[in-house]
Amino acid sequence: MKFIKHLPNFLTICNALLGCFALFFLFIESFGYSNSEKYHCVILLIFIAVIFDFLDGFFARILKVKSNLGSQLDSFSDLISFAVVPVFFLIYYLSIHEFSLYVKLTPLIIILCSIYRLSKFNLLESSNHFKGLPTPANAMFFLGLPSLVIYLNEFVLISIVLVFSFLMISDLKFYSFKSLKNKDEKQFLFVLILLQLVIIIYFFVSDLDLASLLSFMILAYILSCFIISGINKDASSY
Repeated sequence: MKFIKHLPNFLTICNALLGCFALFFLFIESFGYSNSEKYHCVILLIFIAVIFDFLDGFFARILKVKSNLGSQLDSFSDLISFAVVPVFFLIYYLSIHEFSLYVKLTPLIIILCSIYRLSKFNLLESSNHFKGLPTPANAMFFLGLPSLVIYLNEFVLISIVLVFSFLMISDLKFYSFKSLKNKDEKQFLFVLILLQLVIIIYFFVSDLDLASLLSFMILAYILSCFIISGINKDASSY
């Protein structure tokens, strides 16, 4: 029974470990993996890390074992898996496509903003929504981006990095999946599912890499949050 109380922290450490493995596979050449194999391996590891990140909070709430130690572990683990890994993952693929040095350095801003966002999150009271774009969502977007870089110029890439960095440290409302009882939360889920279906159908008829689906799904999440927040803000003004 004692282990059960430590289950959330164990899952959090597993999250960090998966992030370390992802960096290992990205930079160690001795395994002989192709760039495509590295790409999909890192995406899979971080996707599993996202699941662990959800489960550690879920079990902490169920078991009622929330602690300051758990919060700090969660932030450091998120920093590895959802900031350091996606940033160096993106830099790695920007280097392959021979972008200029300042474009390769720009993603480092994401790490700085992630540190600020995670530190701020630890100081906020528990809520059913997020202030600022969650780092796991930001990570999934940038993990899908390398498959799209061939379609983007340097100005667009830098703009994307700056916009998403701002979204993380902003006070904008982003919905979570902790509770879907309120009217606006149900509206958010409906719009999100609708947009995701449109994206999935589009991918069936396009020739885009499946990995880029991650980026488009996160864009759908962000757009859904903005749409519902805008609708409810307008409704409250009457």
